[in-house]
Amino acid sequence: MINLVKFDAFAGGIEIGGLRNMLEIKILICYILKSVKTPMKRNQICDSLQKTGLVNFFDANSAIDELLENGTICEQEYVGEPHLVVSPTGGNSALALENTLLPGVRDKAVKAALNIVSRARSERENKVKIEKLENGCNVTFEIQSLGETMLSLTLNVADVLQAEQLKDGFLDDPGALYSDIIDRLIGEK
Repeated sequence: MINLVKFDAFAGGIEIGGLRNMLEIKILICYILKSVKTPMKRNQICDSLQKTGLVNFFDANSAIDELLENGTICEQEYVGEPHLVVSPTGGNSALALENTLLPGVRDKAVKAALNIVSRARSERENKVKIEKLENGCNVTFEIQSLGETMLSLTLNVADVLQAEQLKDGFLDDPGALYSDIIDRLIGEK
């Protein structure tokens, strides 16, 4: 059997099984935008592809430029900043061509993109304030819903490094902190 796939993308920074064909990279970007159903910033798409080892930074940006140029994806304002969305034509093409990509590649990329979008939403909707003290730091977490503060919690920690670790853990899943506190207070844990 003859392999007809043209390798026209850089291999640097790509793990085994990653994409080295620009057409496949473009299809994957459209598929991600269609599947996530939330506008994404350029850097969010690139980060999700890089974190998975599927596409390197340069090829992801090049593919995005080409997709923007031909109207397959377009830029629109979302939460006050420019974000990318797939055009109807691009979405239909991605769905029609999705079988050219391995299911593991599609799933891995969409999962990474969803995690990045979820994290960005957590950062917009919740607040973390780190206050340096003479001995350590205070870290204040705020969970908000519909403009109301549902939880405000301040912890004292040893240093900024620990404060940043707590901030990252909180922003990964703010609801877990809220649920755990409620469960502990009502005696379910």
